[in-house]
Amino acid sequence: MTVFTMFKSKIKELIFLLLSFSIIFAVWWVLAETKFKLTGIIPTPANTLRMIGEEMQKDSFFKAIFSTLERSFISFVISFGVASVLAVFAHYHKFIGIMLNPFIVLCRSMPTMALVLILLLTVGSNILPIMVAFLVVFPLCYENVRTAIVETDRKLIVMAKVFKIPKWRQITGIYIPAMLPFVFSSVIGGFGLNIKVVISAEVMGLPSMSIGHLILSARQGFNFGISFTWLVIAVILCVYCEGILRLIRRLCMPYKYPDSKIIKGLIIKLFTRWSLLQKGEE
Repeated sequence: MTVFTMFKSKIKELIFLLLSFSIIFAVWWVLAETKFKLTGIIPTPANTLRMIGEEMQKDSFFKAIFSTLERSFISFVISFGVASVLAVFAHYHKFIGIMLNPFIVLCRSMPTMALVLILLLTVGSNILPIMVAFLVVFPLCYENVRTAIVETDRKLIVMAKVFKIPKWRQITGIYIPAMLPFVFSSVIGGFGLNIKVVISAEVMGLPSMSIGHLILSARQGFNFGISFTWLVIAVILCVYCEGILRLIRRLCMPYKYPDSKIIKGLIIKLFTRWSLLQKGEE
């Protein structure tokens, strides 16, 4: 598959995506110019872009983004790690799965804002977003990892045991390829949800430097346009992280995505050119 063929196959998808974004921006502009024109709660796309540029010039911009991303990364790694370990134990020891079910149902059912208010009284503001995100994302990761284990082809496992294939070969050759689609589905869906939950908890918990803190500070100062601008920045951040994770999924699963070799080649070329430019500058 050539680069031209790959892009040609994506033309229809790109057209529909552009159409969808056009509708979103049109509705956004109409609301900003009619219902919310006097209050300024929702600025126009052009004004939002201008305010994003102004926010980027402040020292707090990247500090807040990296601080929120750090909390999101820590909470998701903990959620996914604990969920993966418990899912394995629950699969091979049924009583563990039975004991975990009430906790999974409780985490899945509890309203996020109620959880934030309860934990706000017991933990510090910096730990609050991590704990809330863990309790919200953990059930999603647990169910996906457990489904991945269950969906692994049992015939291949039996065959591997019959031919006495080493355990590490079974893990790398059978379990990991079978589980990767479910794992990446969990990671892509869970990390975006994780960022949103972290920001929501930051708004309530008010850690000193975060996106949630800046959103609430702007609202308390009746600067609703800045609050909306940070909301847009949060959406862009989620989309950007999801895009990177989808790209990693393509590179890790070349057997499912034929265009992954082309993407890998383009990345290598870009990295090589960047390295040459860096050496030239030196």
